[in-house]
Amino acid sequence: MTADTVLLITTSYDFAAEYVIKALEERSVPYFKFDTDRFPSQIRIGFKPPVDLVFDNGTRSLYGCQVKSVWYRRNVDPELPEGLDTGVSEFCIRETKAFLSGVLSTLETTRWLSSPQAITIAESKPYQLHKAVKLGFLVPDTVITNNEILVRELANRYKLVAKAVSSGYVESDNGNKAIFTSAITDSDIGDLAGLELAPVTFQERLDKASDIRVTVVGDIVFAAKILSQARESSRIDWRATDDPNIEHLRHSLPPKIEDLCRKLVQQFSLAFGAIDLVKTKKGNTYFWN
Repeated sequence: MTADTVLLITTSYDFAAEYVIKALEERSVPYFKFDTDRFPSQIRIGFKPPVDLVFDNGTRSLYGCQVKSVWYRRNVDPELPEGLDTGVSEFCIRETKAFLSGVLSTLETTRWLSSPQAITIAESKPYQLHKAVKLGFLVPDTVITNNEILVRELANRYKLVAKAVSSGYVESDNGNKAIFTSAITDSDIGDLAGLELAPVTFQERLDKASDIRVTVVGDIVFAAKILSQARESSRIDWRATDDPNIEHLRHSLPPKIEDLCRKLVQQFSLAFGAIDLVKTKKGNTYFWN
């Protein structure tokens, strides 16, 4: 491979990556696809400090010095043999991820979409809210807490929704589940015992006109209006819709909001960012992470 290779950090089942690969092939740009679910069982990495790094996926190799840019899309847990002791399995996952993170940080390219360190910081929803408020976004009244008293104080002023503090996915023996944003009822407020197990994000429930999904790439801002209020299933969280063809429309953001989105992504040192907004029936636009 030449010294202008694009390293794709993703998974073997990432269909979106295939579109990127097709575009690279059409432009005759050399690339190396690194499937994190196949490491370390099928992909090999060798690292000799300070900078001697080689990736081997079984069919070809890539040296660290050949990497011109990195598309860091997904880093998932490795596939491990069934029947491993839980402690051993957790150790292998921890060691694998620590090693991959460490060797990627030795790559001397500055062209990342986006760097793992920046992504890790940006994924913190409390920090997202903190930055959004500082920049000047409208943000619904929010409390992230395991304190029942604070939740009830907020509930005395507004109808509420609850959100996961992080990814909102639960893996269990019965299969994986997604935790969507949910409306909080009076009955929920009466029984908040679950807060002793994990903190939850509680927010003022906005009177939505639509959801807006914003994508920022460099200095370019794209926005799509999601007609989430057309169906009951998507009114609280459009991702929970029972309509796989939920309508998306091109949307023009007010210049001030567009600039805030651009600045927020820049604050996190990201080359790419996705931001959720809500347009209320009164015409206000809120940050809605």
